[in-house]
Amino acid sequence: MMIAILLFLAVLIPFYKRYIPVRNIPCVSLESLDRENTVVLDIRDYNVSDKNEVREAIKLPLAYINRNSKDIPSNRIYLVVSNHLEKNLGIRLLRKKGFHVVGFTFSDCNCP
Repeated sequence: MMIAILLFLAVLIPFYKRYIPVRNIPCVSLESLDRENTVVLDIRDYNVSDKNEVREAIKLPLAYINRNSKDIPSNRIYLVVSNHLEKNLGIRLLRKKGFHVVGFTFSDCNCP
């Protein structure tokens, strides 16, 4: 019985981190962003972010956040992502590292 519970948790936790949406983080367009105290962080893969570049963003793919989180200059972060999976994983990882994510945008569409 204990093994079944552990197996269930081993499947449930990664599912939660990837697919359950992060609440209270608004989708905001880049034009309406307050950029004084906020860093724009592009966590898309390099090959995706080069095709649709956000000029003022720091390019740091999701896979490199653990290694290079000390190089992010501010505690307030605005994310540029390509899909919901990147958004969920990126916000949770940055929160774990002590950053405050104030918003995000998808690279393919503008938020209202």
